[in-house]
Amino acid sequence: MHIRSIFAIARKDAIDIILNRNALFGLLTPIFLALLFLGISSVVGAKTTNILIYDPGNAGIDQVVSSFFAHPSITRAGSPDDVAAAFGPNGAHKSSQYAVGLVVPANFEAELRQRNHPQLSFYVNGDEVNNQDRQLLLRLMSSYASAVINPQPLNITVATINPPVSTPVLDISNFYIVAALLTSFLVGISLVPNLLIEEKEKKTMRMLMVSPASFTDIVLGKLLVGLVYQIVLALVVIAVQKGFVGNITILLLFVLLGSCFALSLGLLAGSIFETTSALGGFISIASILFTVSAFFTGPLGTLLSGNPVAQVIRILPTYYIADGAFNALQNQNALTYILFDGGIVLACTVVVLGLALWLLRRQASIVAAI
Repeated sequence: MHIRSIFAIARKDAIDIILNRNALFGLLTPIFLALLFLGISSVVGAKTTNILIYDPGNAGIDQVVSSFFAHPSITRAGSPDDVAAAFGPNGAHKSSQYAVGLVVPANFEAELRQRNHPQLSFYVNGDEVNNQDRQLLLRLMSSYASAVINPQPLNITVATINPPVSTPVLDISNFYIVAALLTSFLVGISLVPNLLIEEKEKKTMRMLMVSPASFTDIVLGKLLVGLVYQIVLALVVIAVQKGFVGNITILLLFVLLGSCFALSLGLLAGSIFETTSALGGFISIASILFTVSAFFTGPLGTLLSGNPVAQVIRILPTYYIADGAFNALQNQNALTYILFDGGIVLACTVVVLGLALWLLRRQASIVAAI
C-alpha cells in the first residue's frame, strides 16, 4: 500500500468528477431533491398542534406522541389533574386549546420491565384528532412499550372530548429528511463503480498498475473519493432539510453506516459490471429500494405495517438505515434500537464488502497476469 499513490489517484478522480458535467449533476441531484422536499414540507402541515403532557420521569413515550404531528408544541403540566381539567371527562363537549393530553406515571419504563401494568391516561380532542389518527397514536404507544418489553403489560385509558371533525397532518417533516438522506446515498452507489468501470472501458487499469500504484491503491483511492463526496453530500442534505435535531450523534452514526454500506454496494457493482450501460440497471433498482425504505419508518411505517410490501422491505438493510436515522431524529435513544438497526447495517456492509474484495482480488490477479 502506497499512501502517496492513493492520494494521487483520489485527487485525480476528485477533479475529474467536478470537470465532468454528468458526474457533477449526479452529485448535485440530492441537494436539489432536498430543497424540493424542504419546500413541500414547509407548505404541508403548517398548523401547530398543542400537546399537554405530565411526565415526571421524562419517559420517551411523550416524544413518540409528539412525533406524530408535523409541528407539535408541548406544554408540561404540573400534575395529572391539570391535564384532566384541560380536557374533561370522556364524551364531554368543551373548548380546549390542546389537541392531545398525556399523563405518564413516574418510573414508567421501570414499571413496564417489572410487569406492574403501568397506566397511561390519554386525552384526545376530537376537533383536532380524528378516530383513525387516535387509533394510530395508540398503536404507536403500544409499539413503544413493546420495544421496552414484549409482551408489554401496559394499560391505556382514553378520554375523547368533542366529536372528531378534522384530520391532522402526520409528521412527514422527518420523513422528508430521511428520504433525502437515503437519496444522497445513491451517490456512493453510483460514483465508485463508475470510476472503476471507466478504467476498464478505457483500458487504463493496467497503465495505472505499471506506475508505483498497486491494484489495492487504485481501489482505495476511488473509495476515498467516494467516501468524502458521500459524507459531505449527506451532511449538506441534512443541513438543507434543517435535520440536525434530536440525537445528532446517533444521526451522524447512521450517516456513516449508510455511507459505508452504499460504498461497499457500489464497490461490489464495480467488481461485477464491465460497462456503464449494464451498471445503469443496477443503480435504478438500488434507487427504488433506497427511496421506498423511507416510507416504512416512523408513523407512516406504522400505518403501513399491515401491508405485505412492508414485510419485504424490512428484510433490506436500507430499511434499518432509514429506521435508525428516523429514531435519531425523534431522539429515541433506546440502546436496543441503536444496536439492532446499526448492527444489521454493519453486518450487511461487512458481507457485501468482503464479497466485493474477493471479486476484486480475482480481477487483480487476471490484470497482473496480462
